[in-house]
Amino acid sequence: MRTVDVERTIAAPPADVFDWLTDVANYQRVPFVRRVTLVRPGNTAGNGVGAVRLVVTPLMRLTQEITEYDPPRLMRYRGLKSVPRLRHQEGSISCDPVGGGTLVRWSTTFEIAAPVLAPMWTFLAAPVVSLSFDMVLRTAARELRGA
Repeated sequence: MRTVDVERTIAAPPADVFDWLTDVANYQRVPFVRRVTLVRPGNTAGNGVGAVRLVVTPLMRLTQEITEYDPPRLMRYRGLKSVPRLRHQEGSISCDPVGGGTLVRWSTTFEIAAPVLAPMWTFLAAPVVSLSFDMVLRTAARELRGA
């Protein structure tokens, strides 16, 4: 298993940042994201606990379920299915107020479920996952700055 952690300060209030990051429709505007679908709405909020979302990029296809939703502070999710196949422990996005905006911490722990060389594939995938998170956060920062 490997953990990827990305942090970024976004010059917007935590509630705005949290809403942007948890609204799956926003991911359509992130570079390299081909398609994002809310497969099933959450139990009490559309993108809240119980929501299932599908994210398709050129390198991955991920189906995730939201397991914790505490606006505007924290969202946790788990992977249900993926191509390539992953063993996924958990992912989370936290939003904390800081001077000048919101500190976002995005973390995930995963492993490529390859029959051979899984540690190598996981090692090679980690920078791609980190770059993907960074692209989402850069897009959010750019759009929230213009809001």
